[in-house]
Amino acid sequence: MTGLVYKEWKQNYWFILSMLICGAFPLLFLLSEKNGISDPAHINDGRSLGLIIGFLLAGGIQTMVLKGDDRKLWGYWITSTSDGFKGFLRVKYEMIFGMVLLFLFSLQMFDELFCAIAADIGLTEVGDISNIGLPLIFFQLLLRAIDIPFTLRYGNKKGSLIKLIYSLVFAIILSAMVLTNFCNISVILFDAYEKLFTGDHLSLLFGVFAVSVLVIYYLSYRISCRVYLKGVEQYDH
Repeated sequence: MTGLVYKEWKQNYWFILSMLICGAFPLLFLLSEKNGISDPAHINDGRSLGLIIGFLLAGGIQTMVLKGDDRKLWGYWITSTSDGFKGFLRVKYEMIFGMVLLFLFSLQMFDELFCAIAADIGLTEVGDISNIGLPLIFFQLLLRAIDIPFTLRYGNKKGSLIKLIYSLVFAIILSAMVLTNFCNISVILFDAYEKLFTGDHLSLLFGVFAVSVLVIYYLSYRISCRVYLKGVEQYDH
């Protein structure tokens, strides 16, 4: 297991450390804009936009750590080792989970630093953006829980294409339901939003969402263990 951890670090340490840069994007985005910090009305919007850019960039980098291992030779070799492919997949999942946590740590660290500096120079309208960042982190974990089994089963290229097709089909069906007012879906969604996203239910809803994502992430690992060998047989090399 130690050898697998070393292998992942040696192969992906630049991707892992880049999470620190992605977490600093809200601050970097403001510094890159002219008069970004001197305009109090613009600060919070700029930081939120920088957070979204950092979130998307971090997600793309996290999926890149799956490249290079979708080879038949590697699949056959790791299956014959003492750790087996299950140990290899466990290290992969743990590494991606750690990258998500590192992104969250960097985001909060740079955000707290910026808020402290803003308070010292008298910018009282600046608030922290951790209330936006934390839900995004769990959403990021959810996306990785979907990405990894597809990539392992079909390879990086085919997996990305299949995910894109499924996403487009889902978006088309949902759009058609909304446009045709199927079962008054817009009214149903609006009523559900009014009932769930209130002050009394928001904390409970987020707690349920967070726990559900962690469970889904674990189930994703179990699914990956089931489909990995089937995917190895279809890899190009």
